[in-house]
Amino acid sequence: MSELVIEVERRERFGKGANRKLRAQGLIPAVVYGGGKEPVPVVVDRKAVTELLHQEKGKNTLFLLRMKGTKQERHAMLKDFQVDPITQQYLHLDFIRVIKGQQVKVEVPVELVGESVGVKAGGFLDFTGRSLHLECPADAIPDKITVDISRLHVGQHIAAGDLKLPSGVKLLDDPHKILVTIEGRAVAVEEEVPVAATEEMAEPEVIRRGKVEEEGEQES
Repeated sequence: MSELVIEVERRERFGKGANRKLRAQGLIPAVVYGGGKEPVPVVVDRKAVTELLHQEKGKNTLFLLRMKGTKQERHAMLKDFQVDPITQQYLHLDFIRVIKGQQVKVEVPVELVGESVGVKAGGFLDFTGRSLHLECPADAIPDKITVDISRLHVGQHIAAGDLKLPSGVKLLDDPHKILVTIEGRAVAVEEEVPVAATEEMAEPEVIRRGKVEEEGEQES
């Protein structure tokens, strides 16, 4: 996976009021921490970073952070972020320093390819495992895990442990975790009751009601 470059600038102002002013200027407050060094507060350009993070590989990639006006640069990954629930804009970003080749834990999306023979035969696809938790080198994070379902018949499934992962990538999920199943379609069958049988069942009740009425007249 190729790295993406983000230019950062050291942040001198702090607090809610200062952060609001930065966001109004099109900037996002952020922090770079980890790697045995002190955290460094920075700001990044909102438009540039949003475009990068909205890419398919954005949140799992290895970024190269370059300090504006200096020759300082550092590899980092996005560890956490805050998003405005209304505008969906990023409010704050947390970057963690990493070294190329360092083992990291990530969540990677699963993508299905092919058309299942079971679906062609009338079954339906139940896609439950849409992501996998993996451990791999920071500079070798897969964009996605592709799963070929073309040979799946009705009643068959693919579990996490069935996948052949790229070299150096370790599965952290339970290998028995089901990713996709081809289910058969249930057919609802209504039991028909013959008309004659319905009438036979109803008739004794009518007779009983008539008998009760006659007994009532005799008593009166």
